[in-house]
Amino acid sequence: MYATQIRPVTDLRNHYPEVESDLERGPVVLTKNGYGTSVLVSVSLFDKLMAKQALYEAIEKSEAEIDAGQGLDAKAALAKMRSML
Repeated sequence: MYATQIRPVTDLRNHYPEVESDLERGPVVLTKNGYGTSVLVSVSLFDKLMAKQALYEAIEKSEAEIDAGQGLDAKAALAKMRSML
């Protein structure tokens, strides 16, 4: 699991190297007036999250196809999903 850090948005301007370094440990939540406004993540974490999202979408699509009687057999469906990783 990743450690989430919370920093004021002004740190992007005033302490960017530190914020960038923090991204190695996990997401950084940026706050404005004490409320979370956005989240920064490293490119590698973003890529992993997008790959997982694509896999979840493929699983959902495969389940819908199976429910409609149009799905691949289980072995072929699993191979298709593994190829997405």
